[in-house]
Amino acid sequence: MVKMTLEDNMSAAVEREKALSILNANVRALSKLYRECSLSMGRGALLVYAENIIDGEMPSKGSYRTREEMLEIFDKPDSQARLADMIDNYDPKKEGIMTLITSYSNATFFVTCRL
Repeated sequence: MVKMTLEDNMSAAVEREKALSILNANVRALSKLYRECSLSMGRGALLVYAENIIDGEMPSKGSYRTREEMLEIFDKPDSQARLADMIDNYDPKKEGIMTLITSYSNATFFVTCRL
């Protein structure tokens, strides 16, 4: 098990906020991506790495994973249950789900994106 220090927690949060700010500035492209992927692949979520977003790499169709693919990534039952609930209950016409992974101890955040 990897334990995060207070410094890692703070760094992960800062990295998350930077990535989300960049994504928020590109919400139109992100909305289009969610809609296209949801229509072609069904319910799912984007799997993105904060460091890539900060480095200027925006999510693409290859970043989208189906519900089953996303749940396979996580081995903790509570994480799987929380993510499954988010994926099962979002309105794909108005929102999307994103799993954002930071470079600090692979801290993972489940995010609902309003489109």
